[in-house]
Amino acid sequence: MKTHFCLQRLLIIFIVLCLSSCEKDPDYTNVIVDKGLQEIQFNTGFTDQEIQLESQSWKVEYVRTINPSQVLLDVRQQLMALGNVGRVDCSKGFISLEKKAADPTKLYVSMTENFSEEPRRILIGIKDENTVRQIEITQSTAANYEVTEKIVEETPNTLQVNTIRLAAKTITNNTSNPITLNTPIQEYFVNVNNTSEFTSPIIGTFDYIPAPDSLISMIPLVYQGVKYWDEKVKFKKWTTTTPYLVANGKSPVNKVVAPNSKLTVFGEVTYASRACTFDITVKNKTTGFITNVKGNWKQNIPIKAEIKTI
Repeated sequence: MKTHFCLQRLLIIFIVLCLSSCEKDPDYTNVIVDKGLQEIQFNTGFTDQEIQLESQSWKVEYVRTINPSQVLLDVRQQLMALGNVGRVDCSKGFISLEKKAADPTKLYVSMTENFSEEPRRILIGIKDENTVRQIEITQSTAANYEVTEKIVEETPNTLQVNTIRLAAKTITNNTSNPITLNTPIQEYFVNVNNTSEFTSPIIGTFDYIPAPDSLISMIPLVYQGVKYWDEKVKFKKWTTTTPYLVANGKSPVNKVVAPNSKLTVFGEVTYASRACTFDITVKNKTTGFITNVKGNWKQNIPIKAEIKTI
């Protein structure tokens, strides 16, 4: 019995020593607990969506996209984060976060419309006192949209007009009879194109399709009081190129090379180039949410073509 009592006593002492050795330092008493994901789904843009947090000392430590996984930056090209009262905007322009002095226990999230058929998935990492949270936002496109306003403005002093001489062809006539050139006019302008270039710093701008054929009306090109162009162009990111078709391009150049002489024939084209801004107001017909699709548009277009000889 005595031996059994001693063993029992030693076992108790051993357990106490183990518990004492496992006691945490006071600096580590607030254990971080991961509460997992909080998922929110939308099929619209939104402003000031409220997310209730536990304290006033919360911090957004990161914002990133899912599939592909990409950490988002703010407009200063710094990691998108938020701790103090204020607002931070994504460099790509589609999401902003805010902490308001009137209610600092809430995170306010705003997002522009997602026009893509691919859902937009965002993950927000928040540290809130002794808790780490991840909030996942999935934003899908709406069923229908409508354009309520479109503003296109030519940037002052950007309209430039330049004349360029194209590649020349020299025809030598070693006969005693004149030669008439029957080459179609268009062949001298086969490398001449119209170009239209759309750009925007805001992600998703060109996911918006304004019409089934994605063609959009811009503003006429007017030079010295003459309207040279007023057509639709393809609403597409970067440059769209279309061949320039000369009036009467199938007709022959109809130039005569005199006997025992030579003649150099070339095309001369005058280009007008300009820069514009566009701001299209798009309404979600289900929720009424308004998104402004903004960016820049550059155009380079031939406004005059001539056949010349030397």
